[in-house]
Amino acid sequence: MVVIPRPQLDEIIGHATASPSEEICGILGGRDGRVERVYRAQNAADPAQRRTRFTMDPRDIMEISDRIEDDGLDLIGFYHSHTHTQAYPSPTDVADWPARWYPDALCFICSLMDEERPHVRGFHIDESGAITEDTVSVE
Repeated sequence: MVVIPRPQLDEIIGHATASPSEEICGILGGRDGRVERVYRAQNAADPAQRRTRFTMDPRDIMEISDRIEDDGLDLIGFYHSHTHTQAYPSPTDVADWPARWYPDALCFICSLMDEERPHVRGFHIDESGAITEDTVSVE
C-alpha cells in the first residue's frame, strides 16, 4: 500500500488537468510508502503523439533523482496521465517501464477518461511485464 496525502494527489491531478489533451509525467518522492513530494517532468515525446504517449526526458529523470536524494527521500514511483483511457498500464506503458533500473518503483496513472472525476491508481510492473495493482490510500 502507498499513501498519498490529498495535497500531493491534487498536484498530480492538477498537472494532468492543466494539459488534458497531452499525457503528462513526473516522479514521486517519499518515505516508507508515503508520497511526500511531486516532481513534475517534461513530456519529451513527439508533440504529434503526446495524446497517447509520454517519454520522460532522461535529464529530468537524473535531475529529479538527484533532488529526491538531496531532499532525503526515496523514489516512490513515476506518474503519468491517460487523456482518454482508464487508469491501467497500456501495452506501451509496460514495454517502456524501467523495472530493470527501478525495480521497487510504482507506476501511477491519472485517468482523465471522466473529466469530472480524474482517477489515480498505482501499479507494480516487474521485468517480465506482470502488472500488480497496489492499494493507493489518500489521506
